[in-house]
Amino acid sequence: MPPPKRNKYLSSSLSTRDLIIEVAEQLIAQHGVEGLKLKDITKEIGIQLPSLYAHFAGRSAVLLEIGKRIFEGIVADFDQIEDLPPREALREHTRLMVKRYTTNRAHVLVLLADFAAPQGIDALNASEAILYPYYEKLTAVLERGREEGLFNKVETQEFIANRLGIILVNIAFASLKTGVFTEEQAARLEVNALAQIDFMLSDG
Repeated sequence: MPPPKRNKYLSSSLSTRDLIIEVAEQLIAQHGVEGLKLKDITKEIGIQLPSLYAHFAGRSAVLLEIGKRIFEGIVADFDQIEDLPPREALREHTRLMVKRYTTNRAHVLVLLADFAAPQGIDALNASEAILYPYYEKLTAVLERGREEGLFNKVETQEFIANRLGIILVNIAFASLKTGVFTEEQAARLEVNALAQIDFMLSDG
């Protein structure tokens, strides 16, 4: 008789809460957002549903936590580059975003689901406030770049939506089916995304 599946994670340093999210993201990567089921999470980890409910009220709460972490990743990446000159800051943040999303298929699928929904999805809408300081900092970078004659006036929301769309579309066309990227593929995606973003900022 095989050992309980929980043994697979005995060496993990993650808390049960973080482990639930890690497995949920693995399942989203395999089956999509709509295919995520709590019973599959508990089966994969080797715990019972009450153990999951001790950390999350239900499936929506799991998705809300994933959405929160997606936004926190965007903010953390921007915090690394906000003091760079405007064009360099936007290019470096784009590189970090490409790196993040070419290595996390689940986050790509959640973001694509949000793009496809007219009003967005609750998993991201509920955590939007996390991005408010990022909006302000990005607006300042865009305005500084315009004042220095580096690029045209672009509204912050428009830039965010267009850049994320560019990155996600590039990823989707490159390898959405497998979600696996070679270093060469990721490098090409980065070059393509940077070129399109430069055009968006400078065209006109």
